[in-house]
Amino acid sequence: MKSKLFLILMIFGLLGCDDFLDEAPEDFVTPQGFFKNEAQFNEAVTAIYNTNRGLMNGAHWRFGENRGDNSSFQYNPNDRGGRPNEEVDNFLLLAANTNISSYWNSAYSGIARANFALENLAAIEFLDASEPEIRTGEILFLRSWFYFNLVQLYGDVPLVLSAGNTPDEILSDEFLQRSPAAEVYAKILDDMDTAIAVLPNKDGTESGRATKGAALMLKAKMHMVLQEFGTARDLLEQMQGYSLQTSYASIFDPENKNNDEMVFEIQYSFALGQGSDFVTRFVPFNSGTDILGENGPANSRGGQNQPTQNLIDLYNPADARLLHNVSFYDDGFAIQPWMSKFNFGFVAQGSNAQDVNFPMFRYADALLMLAECYQEVGGGNPVPLIEQVRGRSLEDGTLSAAEQADLEQTIADERRRELAFENHRWFDLVRTGKAVDVMTAHGVAQKAQKSTIPAEAFTNIRTILGIPLGQVEEFGFTQNEGW
Repeated sequence: MKSKLFLILMIFGLLGCDDFLDEAPEDFVTPQGFFKNEAQFNEAVTAIYNTNRGLMNGAHWRFGENRGDNSSFQYNPNDRGGRPNEEVDNFLLLAANTNISSYWNSAYSGIARANFALENLAAIEFLDASEPEIRTGEILFLRSWFYFNLVQLYGDVPLVLSAGNTPDEILSDEFLQRSPAAEVYAKILDDMDTAIAVLPNKDGTESGRATKGAALMLKAKMHMVLQEFGTARDLLEQMQGYSLQTSYASIFDPENKNNDEMVFEIQYSFALGQGSDFVTRFVPFNSGTDILGENGPANSRGGQNQPTQNLIDLYNPADARLLHNVSFYDDGFAIQPWMSKFNFGFVAQGSNAQDVNFPMFRYADALLMLAECYQEVGGGNPVPLIEQVRGRSLEDGTLSAAEQADLEQTIADERRRELAFENHRWFDLVRTGKAVDVMTAHGVAQKAQKSTIPAEAFTNIRTILGIPLGQVEEFGFTQNEGW
């Protein structure tokens, strides 16, 4: 019964609700009777965004960056509690790894909140007649984003589209079976058509909310995973009103939040008690107060998302992106690179928090996606798009003859340089079918550079995760092959 109660709580997104845990409800509260007014409904939609923020700040970067060849970790022999995180990087994961279950639970919590909100929408009286359609578009965008990542990471996953009216319904086979990945894609592609039709263009009035441009870009990403480059190209060409910032660092500057390059930006606000902690998490664990100053000392589990030498070597030494993304700390024994992309200082001394937003989608990504589509199926010239992105960070962004002769690799390298530490790399490797080869070679290089990597690391590179062991044991899900 304990496991069933947990699933009910997860589906309703009430895992953090103390009142629910303190009082045993006499009746089962249906989704249709929960919200009473527009303000309550808008709070419910905001809660979906909050779930996404937690996911992006937590498990997502471990799989998007650590699992790829962009980043690794600074080994701390005195902190073996961080071993589950190291196992992500070294391809030594077991299905019981907490990162696997954390991602699954967070994503399905967001899906549950989305379903809950959708089933209450019709009962709410809105002051503005356009609001129901817009809120529907937002919810479908977020739910589709959760499912898009789930299906890329886990393969076939439960396609839950209802909040459920009774405990029995929630625990029925409809909720507790994995749907084929093709079925999941068909549903979220259809939902994105709805979102594109109803969401407004970005106008700066409600920063952080989903817009038509974000929906177009998400749907294009889905089609690229499905190798449908012509459809993705057509969607990307519809994106209007965006432009590159003049300097790379200014994209992420908290004084320049929600700028014209940002298609969808995850919001953090120190003033509202929702500051970000990117720097404190990623500085070398042994840097003390040398980097953080009064906001230190560094945490013993710091040094995560550490730039790899392979990534550093990919940049031209004069590339503004290298100079902004990577810093170096001399601990007296070795030079430790660390990811400084979001290092813009602290709002207040001793606060241990920043006011920096996180870029989920930005226009440079869209331009490089479009360049890849042109390279794959034609319809335009990819070279000017690549040079436009590169030219912002290099005095001469012109592609060499060799780079133009191998545009497939050139685009992949440029995406890696431009989007480093924005959680795209692993998904790009899988999408292009290069994950096993690239990560095998990366493992050889890592073992040559680090004596702390186990011999068995990088010997079993799997492109999808196992279904969380707890889910398999409690609910009977079929485990992925090899897990």
